[in-house]
Amino acid sequence: MTAKSAMYLVGVLGSLLWTSVSAADQLPDLRFTEEKYDIGCVGVDFKIYHTIKMVNYGQDTIHIDTMTGHCDCTEVRFRDSVVAPGDTARGLMIFNTADMYGPIEKDIRVYSSDKKSHYAYLSYLANVGQWLYQVEPKPVSVFFLPGQKSRNSTFLNHELESITLQDIRLEGDFVDVRTIRSRAGKGESLELEITPKATLPPGTHITNFTAIIGLPEGGTPLRITVPVKVVKY
Repeated sequence: MTAKSAMYLVGVLGSLLWTSVSAADQLPDLRFTEEKYDIGCVGVDFKIYHTIKMVNYGQDTIHIDTMTGHCDCTEVRFRDSVVAPGDTARGLMIFNTADMYGPIEKDIRVYSSDKKSHYAYLSYLANVGQWLYQVEPKPVSVFFLPGQKSRNSTFLNHELESITLQDIRLEGDFVDVRTIRSRAGKGESLELEITPKATLPPGTHITNFTAIIGLPEGGTPLRITVPVKVVKY
């Protein structure tokens, strides 16, 4: 290699390194642990809850100032407003599907004392009141009166050759979910058993779970979120 070629190579490598460092320096220190949250299909006029987490990747303590939703349909709450270096701040996003219909995409923003970026945002998706691929939850929400031990939640497959239950994402620790039937052909249903925790204190407890459903042709699984309300005396 000639001296001229070596100098050119060093210059290119230095430029790439500088670009990489500069890009890293521009990243915010307080960041969400997820960039996008997919609620999936959900009924109309329900509140959907989702735990959110933010990590302080910097060397300085960051103070969370304000939290805003895309509109009045979304509320954001954080337990702590001070996040030390390396610590995680946990919060709650509450999305109200009232007055919504069809596919939506919105975001929440958290403003802080982060010197690199004064706010971080998380986008979220939902399909309100529409059941994609004709896979329909029955019931649309699960409600427990005092004394009720368990209820079944089904997902009716109207037209696909077959569907499979791949996973259940449960919000909170208010209920247990047990799989009864994990595969359903056309005209059949996936089936779950929902049971409130025996240790729940008296009161009204609201949560939700998301069923991750595999489709016959593969690809992105279908997500259906089912609200759950437990009243206990």
